[in-house]
Amino acid sequence: MNNKTLMRFLQAAAIGSIVASILIAILTIVGEEWVPLKDWLKNTFTHHWLGKGALAIVAFSLVTLWQGYVCSGEKTVQAIWYAVIAALLSAVAMTGFFILHTFQLV
Repeated sequence: MNNKTLMRFLQAAAIGSIVASILIAILTIVGEEWVPLKDWLKNTFTHHWLGKGALAIVAFSLVTLWQGYVCSGEKTVQAIWYAVIAALLSAVAMTGFFILHTFQLV
């Protein structure tokens, strides 16, 4: 594997990570507020955590494969930083939601 191929793969994986992080945050927050989504995840995957994980794996895989053909690998470092930021923002969003939920503010 040459350096350009590696950079393309890393950039594609970073973009896939961004999508997976955001998807998990959305599924977690919406699933807590909209019971049919959480029930669908439970019924389809036997547990809502497994459902979120499976959907995140599928989203990560599809986006990474697609981006592997599309991206150039020239903005790999930037994509990795965006992935870190997306993961942090997703964690903050979920934590904030559950804090508000605990105090019955949402």
